[in-house]
Amino acid sequence: MTKSLKEALEDFLRIEGVTAVAIVGRDGFVIESASRIKLDPDALGAVVASAIGASEMIGKDFSMGKLEQYLLEFATGKAIIAAAGNDILVLTTDTTAVIGSVRYAVKKGIDGLTKLL
Repeated sequence: MTKSLKEALEDFLRIEGVTAVAIVGRDGFVIESASRIKLDPDALGAVVASAIGASEMIGKDFSMGKLEQYLLEFATGKAIIAAAGNDILVLTTDTTAVIGSVRYAVKKGIDGLTKLL
């Protein structure tokens, strides 16, 4: 049985420390999300869409190729943003997350997500 996009995102919430995950369109609209915390999808979508545009310019300007994923570190957690086909995956964690494991799960799961979009 094929998973829905929502179910695929909820799989990320099973990883210790992951608090929220969403697929955001390049236009800033949240396509789907799953969360264990209060999440404002409109604000998230707008911020993520503008952040990825700037990040992709760095890759282009420095001839580094296509953006795969990047990590933002904050006092109480981290955010991982990754290209998912023409869309964007954003995932947040708290301080209990083992970030290497989370980043590996994102890298491993991105193709499956892209096929569901």
